[in-house]
Amino acid sequence: MKPTIHETIRARRLALGLSQVEAARRSGIQQRQVSTFERGGDVTLSTLLKLAQALDMELMPVPREDSAKLESFLKAKRGPAPSNSSPSLLDRYQVKDDEELSNG
Repeated sequence: MKPTIHETIRARRLALGLSQVEAARRSGIQQRQVSTFERGGDVTLSTLLKLAQALDMELMPVPREDSAKLESFLKAKRGPAPSNSSPSLLDRYQVKDDEELSNG
């Protein structure tokens, strides 16, 4: 099932490592507005735009008949979905210890 805009905004905030308070501060809105929206509540369009900007997101109206094409395009640009097992921090950042550095 396709995530809702509420879930997408929340996931982006968490991916950036921001609390609701930090996201609200960045966007100039109140924390309760962030909470309300993330729980599926309604906010004004101007509030949503401020929150999206604070999370470095774009809100783009797309004609419904073009949405499937856009989703396919975006998936192709991202590459395959990540596996369920995430790499360790050492693998992710390719950290080498001192011994590896001196040998090669």
